[in-house]
Amino acid sequence: MYTHPTALRCRKQAMELDQRKVYSRREIADKCQISHTTFYKFLERFKEHGEAGLYDKERVPGIKPNQTPPEIEEAILAFVQEHPAYGPKRISAELRKPENGGIKIGETAVYGVLRRNGLNTRRERLKWIDSMQPPQEKTAWELDKEASQHRHVHAPQPGYLMSQDGKLIGRLAGIGKVYVQVGVDCASSYGWARLYTDKTADSAADFLNYVHHDYQSMGVKLQRVLTDNGKEYGSSEPTYEHYYGATCLILGIKHKTTKVKHPWTNGYAERFIQTLYQEFFQVALRRKRYFSIEELQSDLNEFLRYYNWERPHQGRRTRGRTPAQAFFVPYTDQLLLSAPKLAA
Repeated sequence: MYTHPTALRCRKQAMELDQRKVYSRREIADKCQISHTTFYKFLERFKEHGEAGLYDKERVPGIKPNQTPPEIEEAILAFVQEHPAYGPKRISAELRKPENGGIKIGETAVYGVLRRNGLNTRRERLKWIDSMQPPQEKTAWELDKEASQHRHVHAPQPGYLMSQDGKLIGRLAGIGKVYVQVGVDCASSYGWARLYTDKTADSAADFLNYVHHDYQSMGVKLQRVLTDNGKEYGSSEPTYEHYYGATCLILGIKHKTTKVKHPWTNGYAERFIQTLYQEFFQVALRRKRYFSIEELQSDLNEFLRYYNWERPHQGRRTRGRTPAQAFFVPYTDQLLLSAPKLAA
């Protein structure tokens, strides 16, 4: 490291004066215009290394006292590779789980690690994942859609209302266009999703049959379904002339539609699709090349199991519970809040 000649000369002069024993060391520091701390620092170096100790040392960058230890930072980055859509708060909560190592680290520290590595936004984390993978014909990033926020709807208990919608996922090599039909129970946020190669009344009705059967297996009657005005769903007045409408009539389900050109009023399904894009499709289609729709459905089913049974939701109705907890125990909190207080 470069040492300025004037600084070096002052240090040598100070050491020579110290050896003469004429002045006190504080006086020597003042005469040479060196701080007392600097004088004693170079005095110790001079005693140990001689004149070579008077040169400036090469600075070696070290870890700051409050910086996250390297092994914890490595664990955070490894987790981010698996879940790039998660933010600092979610990463902190997930890493505390025993199955993820039981690492106790706050969201601020997680944010510091992400920022230090240029990964403090979801976009940058997804780009990072992209950089690790060979280029694909079409990336999930190009398929990202804007989705609306949740809208409060009347759904007093599971089965009262399900929100259904369908979207294009993209065109996959060897498969063609892939669509997803989704359904969300508006009282609990419990979700379903199935993949199809078309967006027709047949696929929409097939999905409704599938979800209706699942409701029955859980001991709940599906009473109403809310859709947009897409031609695959027909009108809000079901008739046997339209396959989806006929399915509603046969299953005894009331069909409601959103206002024309107001798809965002079907907010539960829109938000669920956004979650699937961000947390499943954008990640899965970057990591793996799928050769059949069944293969992609299998991985989607595994994500849905996690989404419904393990992933806590902070929504108005779920309040930190998983959708499955909200679905099977819908009134616990309300009963506790409304229970009459007993006199002491």
